[in-house]
Amino acid sequence: MKVKCVMERDTFVKKFKPSSLISIPILIFLVAYIVTLIMLPGHITLLKGEDYVLSLVSPLFLQAESKSDILVLNNSSKKAVTAFENPYTVKAVDEGVAKLDLRMFGIIPVKTVEVRSIVSQQVLASGNPIGIRLKTNGIVIINVSSVITEKGIKVSPAETAGLLTGDILVKAGGRELRSIRDLLDVVENSEGKPLELVYKRQNSQYTTTITPIKSGDDDKYRIGIWVRDSSAGIGTLTFVDPVKKVYGALGHGINDIDTGALLQVGSGELLESSIQGIKKGVKGAPGELEGDFLMNPHVIGDILLNCDYGVFGHFRDNSKKIWGRPMQIGSHSMVHEGEASILTCINDKEVKEYKIEIQKINRFDLNSTKNLVICITDKRLLDATGGIVQGMSGSPIIQDGRLVGAVTHVFINDPTRGYGVFIESMLNKSNSIAKSK
Repeated sequence: MKVKCVMERDTFVKKFKPSSLISIPILIFLVAYIVTLIMLPGHITLLKGEDYVLSLVSPLFLQAESKSDILVLNNSSKKAVTAFENPYTVKAVDEGVAKLDLRMFGIIPVKTVEVRSIVSQQVLASGNPIGIRLKTNGIVIINVSSVITEKGIKVSPAETAGLLTGDILVKAGGRELRSIRDLLDVVENSEGKPLELVYKRQNSQYTTTITPIKSGDDDKYRIGIWVRDSSAGIGTLTFVDPVKKVYGALGHGINDIDTGALLQVGSGELLESSIQGIKKGVKGAPGELEGDFLMNPHVIGDILLNCDYGVFGHFRDNSKKIWGRPMQIGSHSMVHEGEASILTCINDKEVKEYKIEIQKINRFDLNSTKNLVICITDKRLLDATGGIVQGMSGSPIIQDGRLVGAVTHVFINDPTRGYGVFIESMLNKSNSIAKSK
């Protein structure tokens, strides 16, 4: 029995060599290193002249350093290198982009953070309902069909020409297509002769030839497509820049209802609107606001850009109406989880502020329109609409007295919750409109 015990002890010693004990702290270090890389932001946006507290929460004894002239860093802890939390006050003294190097013990590189400094802007945070009337740049194909000839044979000229749903027709027979009427004139006057068609597909331009066929139904020439050249609807005005005379609205792009493709703007108008009714949202069926802007149309701006972040253009209202509250913007780095509010209108033209909660923040993909997960907590809004409904897209999100984002989408299975986009993404687009004047 003694021999057996000695053998078991000898086996135990062999299994737990000193090298195994050394590998445990190495493994812990690697895990901490990976977690730190994931948790620390890759991008920070600062407002010029304002302090920003950067808390480096990590067990890696991190220090921050920047060689850029536009950044000023102060170690607010006033201590030597510390683990787990080491706060810094960062200030941008000028516009631009800088790099912030994070090093362990001030020596070993861990991560480089890109710091973008922008000018602090004051805009009018709106929440007013608006009507949108949009003419596309070209004619959108929403369906490819057949033409029945005089002999009763089904022919598809569009399919033969290689056209697909979602293609945008730009020219036909050498004529620019500004409306469906232009296309009809060219086809009906073709006398069945081949036409050269210029079209766009996924931002690339192509040319094809199509031969109109005389329809047996009405003796008119057809090419076998269903098309659309305009769109209209309501949404919410997010902000107006009273100095640059530009605006941003919706927080997401306008897509064709049939093809799902982002509509390319040929021309468009922003109109004053009012809310006349509400279809309450429930689980599985999003509600909507019912607006009126066509009865007595009052144009307040043009539409020059329709993109993933909304619609943008020049704001040209000459009335004395107040279109929002003067408010400083807040960058994505300032947004935090917790209490916030939105400005929106659910009755006539009256904009009210309603409480929400920011539940989740995505800072890692600044190109997304789903940066925030928000939840409506205000009983007044929940009772009236059930939560977020169609038409509220673009409603400004306010936190700590700053405009930080806009409502974009509702969760189909939970109308009390939805997504929001960072306001700086929208401001980038409106500023590009201002510069293009």
